[in-house]
Amino acid sequence: MKIYLSSLIGLAVFVGIIAVAGAGIADMRYRNSEQQLIVQKKAVERAAVLCYALEGFYPPRIEYLEEKYGLIVNRDKFMVFYRTFGSNIRPEISIHRLFSNLETFDE
Repeated sequence: MKIYLSSLIGLAVFVGIIAVAGAGIADMRYRNSEQQLIVQKKAVERAAVLCYALEGFYPPRIEYLEEKYGLIVNRDKFMVFYRTFGSNIRPEISIHRLFSNLETFDE
């Protein structure tokens, strides 16, 4: 009976360690994904402001920033909403993470 109880306790401790490690990995993935989202948004904003500073207008489309300013948008991971209100008004920029069939909210 002692051997059975100690084996059960050992198994419970092992499962607990695996659960804590898994939660830590999921948290790191989420934080990394959030950081990528922030970096992508800042890149779009910087390119738009640079275009305004150099050319005197905000471009009507994000594709202009990709073509002329070398902006790289990771369209596999993010959807970028770029809405202009006029060539002299800063555009509304929002970035949203895409989830594939293999990804979950925990990742």
